Amino acid sequence: LISFGSVVAMGLPILTALFALGVGISAITLFTHVFDTAEFAPQLAFMIGLGVGVDYALFILSRFRNGLDEGLDKRQAAIAAVDTAGRAVLFAGITVIISLMGMLLLGLPFLYGVATAAAIAVLFTMIAALTLLPALLSLVGNWVNRLRLPFFGRGARSIDENSWWFRWSGRIQRRPWTAALVSG
Repeated sequence: LISFGSVVAMGLPILTALFALGVGISAITLFTHVFDTAEFAPQLAFMIGLGVGVDYALFILSRFRNGLDEGLDKRQAAIAAVDTAGRAVLFAGITVIISLMGMLLLGLPFLYGVATAAAIAVLFTMIAALTLLPALLSLVGNWVNRLRLPFFGRGARSIDENSWWFRWSGRIQRRPWTAALVSG
């Protein structure tokens, strides 16, 4: 809410992640009836799924808002968001799923169900971010910036060359090796 300054913009990623997790946890529950799974697997999968689901949706939502600020209509902004940020979401989601399934190689049977449950949750949140969220954004359009918080965002564009973040990215780009060494 503080980052976007809008109740609608804040709510869409959470709504998308919760919907995906509802479906994902249902699939995980069915999975637990077929395979041995630790009792805490659904809760762990929910926490991981909520984290990545909101994160993935934030990428796409930010790009959608940028598209609107650039003058695109809501449909074109949604297409641009999925075409750019959606690729990052797809790559990140597949990477997380592969990493979680890598736990199967550890030879610890009690982790098999946990890893698979978490991978299922990530899969569903990734799919929702790439399908449900763009559909919702196309419906919401410019209303994504409605219900603003006072003193947060104050109507600023999502691409503001006077913002602290824009200046910070410029500093990083001017001295990438220094930034890489310091962060390393």
